[in-house]
Amino acid sequence: MIKNSILLLFTTFSLLYITIVSGSGSILQPKAYYKVDWQNIQCFVPPCPQYTIQKVNTNEKSQKILDFIFPTGLNKTFLLNDESRTLIVLGSTQPSAKFPNNATDFLVTRVYKSLPLGNKEMSTDKYYIFGDNGIRCKKSPCPNIVAALLNVHNQEIINTINQPYGKKVGFFDSVWLSSKNIRSDDFGLIGQGTIKNGVIEISNSFIYLPDPPTKCPELPLLKCVEGTSVTYSRDENRCLTSPRCTKLGVCTLSIPLCNKGYRLVSFPSTELNGCPKFYCDPEFVDKTHK
Repeated sequence: MIKNSILLLFTTFSLLYITIVSGSGSILQPKAYYKVDWQNIQCFVPPCPQYTIQKVNTNEKSQKILDFIFPTGLNKTFLLNDESRTLIVLGSTQPSAKFPNNATDFLVTRVYKSLPLGNKEMSTDKYYIFGDNGIRCKKSPCPNIVAALLNVHNQEIINTINQPYGKKVGFFDSVWLSSKNIRSDDFGLIGQGTIKNGVIEISNSFIYLPDPPTKCPELPLLKCVEGTSVTYSRDENRCLTSPRCTKLGVCTLSIPLCNKGYRLVSFPSTELNGCPKFYCDPEFVDKTHK
């Protein structure tokens, strides 16, 4: 009986590993993940590559890159030059379109950008993407999270992901971030952190762009009677939902300030009886409302 249980556990773990790192529905891609760096080099004789990429979780040498070829629709204001230092890109190199014999371009399949005001990087930090192993427990902690190392095809089973942003950023939308920890689609975050005793302490989270990955649904136009006004809720994609006519309450006049790298947004909230609910969203994500 014990032998059969061990064999079943080993088989289940093996199938889980294959699914995560190589098989159908894999949360890791065959292309490699790279961290980006940039230097403002004065160019006299082109080509003059200003970017370098280094394969995360490895000791491989960095490579010089002349240009990045990003997917269409991305706001490159937050992707190029000094902003590129906050990126992780998934993709592959190819000969430069401008200088095919002397320089290299990078064809980007996916791009992730780190949230401002994370923790200082630790020497023990590595880069992970997370999945659900299907285990369900009656008591906590429950080891139901798969932390897969990018590029290395190795993994650990953990029970908790701790993010630093809720404590460091005022009016931060922790529901939005939590929804990106573990996903069944391709839009989950990359976490840079250290695992100890089944818990990963995240130093920095890298958000898949664009965000939200799909356009917010259009909402019906409501006509409200006097004394009421249209109010909303906000979902995990930062989209406004559930419009309704709400009797207005008494609102405070104070308007919060956001930390550097974040912008203030608000909407008339059903929860607050029509008063504005404020969030500080990262400046690099798409606006979903005012």
